[in-house]
Amino acid sequence: MQDDLMATDRLRRIGRPDQQASEDILRHILETATRLFIDQGYSATSIEQIAAAAGSGKQTIYRRFASKEGLFKAVIDLRCRELVTLTQTAELATSDPLAALEEICWRLLENMLNPQGLDMHRMLIAEARRFPDLGDYAATTAGQLFEGAMKRLVQTAVDRGQLRANDPAALVHVLMGVITGWPLMKALINQQVLESEAERRAFFDLAWEVFLRGAA
Repeated sequence: MQDDLMATDRLRRIGRPDQQASEDILRHILETATRLFIDQGYSATSIEQIAAAAGSGKQTIYRRFASKEGLFKAVIDLRCRELVTLTQTAELATSDPLAALEEICWRLLENMLNPQGLDMHRMLIAEARRFPDLGDYAATTAGQLFEGAMKRLVQTAVDRGQLRANDPAALVHVLMGVITGWPLMKALINQQVLESEAERRAFFDLAWEVFLRGAA
């Protein structure tokens, strides 16, 4: 707690608003919690450990989150918001829904194969049996935020005659499987796969072509 007050006081002295200081503390707590959840797993990580690693007081965390589960869900929310930012950037860059969808899928592949993305997947898989509600929350949150954007683009492409699909949601799931299924499965078990950007791009271009041949 004392560390948080000192940090906030330092930020005040250099003219930053209290709200920004609070947001900085929150971000630091979430980043620290993410690292510990990944390194130790959900069940082995306590609020006390997160507070100590973040240089924060337990009450600072409990003021923001009622429980460890609430903190973990906030970590999931943060990661999903990062994915949504990627989709929004792609959607704003072009009025062509297929071009936006292609860019989102490329960023999805890159995101899924980065070390933190893989570690989060492994942790969720390892804990899903003991804490199924957390796995359900992660899947639902990602589905509502990220897959929702992809579904909108698919529906727009269908309306414009660029794609054919009776069920846009099902087509999104097929597309995600084509793009990420094999490389993600290999990477999750620590198999070397698509290590260079050139390899990832070559695989992605082929997967995208296969998708278009089947759905365009």
